Amino acid sequence: MCAVGHVICSSCHSNLPNKDKCHTCSHTGGYHRCNALDKILESFHVPCANAAYGCTTKTHYHRVEEHHKSCPHAPCFCPEPGCGFNGGSTIKLLDHLTSGHMWPSTELEYNVKLTLQAKAGAHVLHSRDGSPLFLVKFTPVPPYGIAASALCVDPDAATATEKGRKFRCHLGSSNVDMDWQQSSCFQVRSTTLSNGWPPAEDGGSLYVAPSTESITVSITKIMRDMRGNEIQLTPIRMRQSTLRQCFQSRGSC
Repeated sequence: MCAVGHVICSSCHSNLPNKDKCHTCSHTGGYHRCNALDKILESFHVPCANAAYGCTTKTHYHRVEEHHKSCPHAPCFCPEPGCGFNGGSTIKLLDHLTSGHMWPSTELEYNVKLTLQAKAGAHVLHSRDGSPLFLVKFTPVPPYGIAASALCVDPDAATATEKGRKFRCHLGSSNVDMDWQQSSCFQVRSTTLSNGWPPAEDGGSLYVAPSTESITVSITKIMRDMRGNEIQLTPIRMRQSTLRQCFQSRGSC
């Protein structure tokens, strides 16, 4: 506030070309903090942008962004075109994908190989707490075969990297009779799927021959040592994927 009483917010004040002169009356002497006005502004509480998804928190207007980054009600979305799912937690999305779209799903153990059938469509990998989800998508690429790709569905995708929540995926395929094997290892992209499936070139993938019946998949949490170097982990064992189709609801599977 200037000596005359004209006020200006801190954001606009930082953009003034001359901070020693009032932007309204040109009175010199600069601006001084107005404690009374600060108290009024601090009394304003703003509802969370995720109120529609169940968040009842109201924060000070200057802490909205801080809360939004850690809001537990941040939504994820369905990647199916034209789907009416309005967004929700990863647990709700898992139920929607398995019971609404009949996608097969498998409970995930980090750093453990799974065997998935290489059939066109998508397969959901989920941890016991339901967050985050991993989607493995199989896309036919005639006449070459099929492309397998993976992504992480995380409601906090925008801040996942800075929070250290990163994952690496290893996709593999082999044929003992023909004595060949191939693999692809990449950091998994995190997304809320708010814009549907991301372009294929935005993530890693593995192209396999048309005769391939299955591939191996493992998800590993990226961890770093004291120097910041990534610790390389090798999948410890393999277990056969148990496909689960939910025809009524998750509770009846």
